[in-house]
Amino acid sequence: MLPNHLITHAPQGPYFKNDYYRNGGYITVNNKVGSTIDFYNVQYYNQGSTLYDTYDGLFISSGGWSTGTSVKEIAAKGIPMNKIVVGKPVTPSDASNTGWMDMTALGDAATRAYKELNWYGGIMYWQLVSDVGGKSI
Repeated sequence: MLPNHLITHAPQGPYFKNDYYRNGGYITVNNKVGSTIDFYNVQYYNQGSTLYDTYDGLFISSGGWSTGTSVKEIAAKGIPMNKIVVGKPVTPSDASNTGWMDMTALGDAATRAYKELNWYGGIMYWQLVSDVGGKSI
């Protein structure tokens, strides 16, 4: 631990798919040093058929090639809900293929996740330079 500092990581959602990675991916990282990590900025975009672009796909049950990596599914693997920060692109052009959500839809999904799942990890955007006029944050 570093006094007066935060330690964060920014893995893509699929890195929490422990059965896909030989050494367990970020589930292993969390099990070994998770107590020293303040939160994970999980990149929920650019994952092809795993879209993460609806409440259900992002928070309840992910589909596509990387099933088992929604917020609820990652939490079920031992990652505390309050350490899971949802990372999304600010604009569709900030994602090379998938994952963008309109900020109203994302806000509604986050509110629903708070009420239904007690999730309050927060949202981070990629990338700040695209947030012209501070409209997304």
